[in-house]
Amino acid sequence: MTTPSHKQSALTTFCHEHCTYLPAMLGWFFFSAILSTYNKYVFGDGHMHFPCPLFLTSIHFSIQWAFSHIACACFPQALGAERIDMMSWKEWASISVPCGLVTALDVGLSNLALVTISLTFYTMVKSSTPVFVLGWAYLFNIERITWPLIGVIVVIASGEFLTVYGEVYFILHGFLLCLIASILSGARWTLVQLKLQKLDPPLKSTIVTMKLLAPSMFWSMLLISLAVERPWTKLMDADDNFKDLATIFLLGLLGGTFAVFMILCEFYLILKASAVILMIGGVIKELTTIVIGVFFFGDKLNATNTTGVCVVFSGVILYKVVFHLEKRVKEQQSMEAIPVEDDDDDIDFMEDELVIKQKLSRDDRYKDHVSGDEEDGFSDEADGTSVMGQSVEMVENASSVLHLRPVGSTTSSYDGDSVDHRII
Repeated sequence: MTTPSHKQSALTTFCHEHCTYLPAMLGWFFFSAILSTYNKYVFGDGHMHFPCPLFLTSIHFSIQWAFSHIACACFPQALGAERIDMMSWKEWASISVPCGLVTALDVGLSNLALVTISLTFYTMVKSSTPVFVLGWAYLFNIERITWPLIGVIVVIASGEFLTVYGEVYFILHGFLLCLIASILSGARWTLVQLKLQKLDPPLKSTIVTMKLLAPSMFWSMLLISLAVERPWTKLMDADDNFKDLATIFLLGLLGGTFAVFMILCEFYLILKASAVILMIGGVIKELTTIVIGVFFFGDKLNATNTTGVCVVFSGVILYKVVFHLEKRVKEQQSMEAIPVEDDDDDIDFMEDELVIKQKLSRDDRYKDHVSGDEEDGFSDEADGTSVMGQSVEMVENASSVLHLRPVGSTTSSYDGDSVDHRII
């Protein structure tokens, strides 16, 4: 029989385990909603319609670069900033340049898509990212394609078809931009994981990952903007240059600051919350973005695309369930692979078991951040500006990165003391 004291103890335990990260979860929802609203309002047709989305995005990246540099300078040991100082220029460039370029293209195309398509439609299309993550992982021979995963891909693809078919105001080039961004998002997650996993010692924190990638993200986006948008021809008013410059700077500072705060909330959740909590939070965040699109921007939903988005979210949840089941199988196989010869080995066995469980749990939690992003170290939000850790984003964003390991291996190569790397 359950006594009142037992009930109170259970309630206390529940609050202690889950309410500690409630402020971070609410902060994640809040800043994600703010960023989604900000980006659609600033970039979208019929709203502010800022003429150079790529240029403004480069300013967002510069804010992240400055923040990460200052944070690492103030807390070098706590964040592990010395690892970047240990890198040669060749090692730094081999990681930062390709990852930064792909990330810049992903985020830039996402923001260009927001110019023409609705926030709701954008969110639905970006939810297909897990399909492309699996595709890139298969191409790089780092993940087996199993029948359960094929089934999940079919479910998500079917939902995406219904979403596109039911879109009230379908604009082809906006859809194609968003679709290409989703494909690049899958490439980004895979490439960043491959590059970071090889580091020995590994990077210690998301903020250090931001410091490593943000310079290349900024310069890549700035050069693309200068070549494509020619911002000097669109942004400067000969009568009031100072006012124009101040407006651009404030817009960039505002968006970049929102992205940094969201990244910090994501980073805390990655470290503290379980994969299940992150999955639920990611789905709620995606639904929140859709609600914002409907009520604040007048996005239209009908029975067809509503059914489509429900199917997509169902596929994303199945995607995570499949990985949880695979994780348990790998954990059991790992336990069976550890011999127990006598009683003297019991302690070593228990320690090995704990290490394996911790590594698998950390890997699994990291996976749960790609369903969508945004949002890596950086997240892939509908804001399209946070690039680190996109999105604890994806359902997570849409926020589940794959086990990036050779086919056949059963454990991650992450050092036991390292923190998950996410791209915002």
